[in-house]
Amino acid sequence: MEAGPGPAVAGRPVGRSQLQRLPVHPRFRRRWAEARRQEGLRRLRALVTVTSCLALVAAGWGVLHSSLMAVKRVEVVGAGHTGAAAVEGAAGLVRPGGGHQLMVDVGSAAAVRAVEGLPWVASVSFHRHWPWTVVVDVQERKPAALVSAAHGAWDVVDVTGRSLEQVPAGEPVPALPVVKPALGVAPGQQVVPVGPVSSSELQQMLVAASAASGLQGLSGMQLSWSGSQGLVAHVNGWPATIVLGSADQAAEKVAVLQELAGVAPLSHYSQVDLTVPGHPALTPLPNYANG
Repeated sequence: MEAGPGPAVAGRPVGRSQLQRLPVHPRFRRRWAEARRQEGLRRLRALVTVTSCLALVAAGWGVLHSSLMAVKRVEVVGAGHTGAAAVEGAAGLVRPGGGHQLMVDVGSAAAVRAVEGLPWVASVSFHRHWPWTVVVDVQERKPAALVSAAHGAWDVVDVTGRSLEQVPAGEPVPALPVVKPALGVAPGQQVVPVGPVSSSELQQMLVAASAASGLQGLSGMQLSWSGSQGLVAHVNGWPATIVLGSADQAAEKVAVLQELAGVAPLSHYSQVDLTVPGHPALTPLPNYANG
């Protein structure tokens, strides 16, 4: 009777089929089984974790886009001329037919453009305070001048020439410099120059008007453009033509004019040249030339 082959026969390696038939120690079997079980548990935990995360994201998305997270309180800051209702309506915070916008939809690019399209608004920013409050911060434009409009009305404009509001004929107007010649337009649009004044010349007049607005003693200032002298002004019915030349150093020029108005009887002069603000030149009227 011949004995079966062992792990090696005459120094030759045992074949794979022969190894598979070799008995495995029970301890190794238990280790392999435990390793497979742990791997299965890890995969199950990963699957449960991913599924739970997806479920939470879906639930959160659903809550954020439900009426539970609609805006309940709106605070508008800085809209003194525009009014809170106009800002809320332009921003879409109040939906047509009632109800409020969802918190997640607040402050979109379209809402910013719509609010900044309101005549007085220069810029706007939205701040969400969860869960239900929105603060809208509005920066309004500053009025700089008056421009004559149709039927005796006046346009209040800022330094860029944007019409902020139109004051009907006969109603009180703000104490602002008058810029002419320019054509009044609907609020929110840009005023346009009337020939032969160019757009750049109109802009220089608006810059000078902005520098003079609010200064005491310069009420009733009228700014216009002279082909030979450039930017000129008349103040308080004085006969003097005030020559500014250009809008360069406009703040310094109007400050010097304000100081002169306080110390000199400008009604005695035919011209006040402020082209060089540090060296004003005053030309007296003939009646006061030797006074």
